[in-house]
Amino acid sequence: MIDKLIEGKLVTLIVGSVFRLVEILVRAVHITVRGVRLLVQETVTSRIDRRVSTIGKRLVASRARVDAASIVLIESAGEYTGDPKYIAEEILRRGAPYRITWLLLDQSVGPFPREFRFVRYGTADAFRAIAAAKVVVQNGRSLQTSGAWKSAAQHWVQTGPRHDPQTEVALATLGHARNDVLVDTPPETVAAVRKKVLDRLGIPDTGQRFLLYAPSPGRSGAVPLSGIDVAAVRATLAERFGGTWEILIRTSDPSRARSDIALAGLPAYCRNASFHPDAQELLVVADAVLADRSDRLGDYLLTRRPAFLFATDPGSRDAADSPLPAATSSGELLAAIAQFDQEVHDQRVAQLLARSGSADDGAAARRIVDAIGDLMAR
Repeated sequence: MIDKLIEGKLVTLIVGSVFRLVEILVRAVHITVRGVRLLVQETVTSRIDRRVSTIGKRLVASRARVDAASIVLIESAGEYTGDPKYIAEEILRRGAPYRITWLLLDQSVGPFPREFRFVRYGTADAFRAIAAAKVVVQNGRSLQTSGAWKSAAQHWVQTGPRHDPQTEVALATLGHARNDVLVDTPPETVAAVRKKVLDRLGIPDTGQRFLLYAPSPGRSGAVPLSGIDVAAVRATLAERFGGTWEILIRTSDPSRARSDIALAGLPAYCRNASFHPDAQELLVVADAVLADRSDRLGDYLLTRRPAFLFATDPGSRDAADSPLPAATSSGELLAAIAQFDQEVHDQRVAQLLARSGSADDGAAARRIVDAIGDLMAR
């Protein structure tokens, strides 16, 4: 202190220390106030807003004039995929005089058809579009969870098996539009889809064959293909089915950067397909599929192409309900590939489809759009 006095810096030091103390106190108060504000917003005001917002949504619905030519499509992931995509494409193919609005989520990247109008999901414009649509098509329960309100002049259509009281029409009995592309697909369509997928993924087309591996979301934290001898699987596929094989991996994270990190260290023939939005197009490209849960194989079984189940828990319901035997080790998986019998596979799949009452015959989109046309005409 005496040194500062001699150097002529004592008063400046004292005053500076006082201001620093004040700064610390102000920062502490700021942090405390900010924390209280966030807590209040999270636990009180946001809940009040959600409840109060229903008044505005009902007000919009009650005042909206329903447009007899307007259709709103909602895909739960926000991307141009799923049943709504293939319903929309059938509408476009017909040249039907409908105005289509697609609701996007923030992370949606497309590409999307130019013929559509696009609105961000959850915005006021989105609820206005829903309120003004003659028909709203969804593949989940986005409408119900969002608090949207249905007027008597509207028709809500649900593509999945769950039926909600507000959803007037459920299309499970008409088949899944997304699966038309998997049934009796013309070679030229397969070639076009293959080019589209490989171009987007940046994979040179050398005539290679592809095994698609799509681990379930519950395994997203696990290392993909852990416990599997990837090189041996590739060699066994080539020996049993011929050709050179590569592995497409679709993690549950659509971010290319994050999924690239998750797949780091795998051989170069293991390709990241996580950022391709349309799972059905990947199924078209795949010459075989490997899954860790039976429900991940459902759509692909329609192709009758080789499919394999690698379930680490052989006693799980997924393994028990599968028409395919579940491999529980890398050795069992290799044996399943090497001993694959197409005739036995066809019989198992046929039995499963018969039990489930599947209506997927390649014409589901046409039937669904016919049903939508009837609703639009009411």
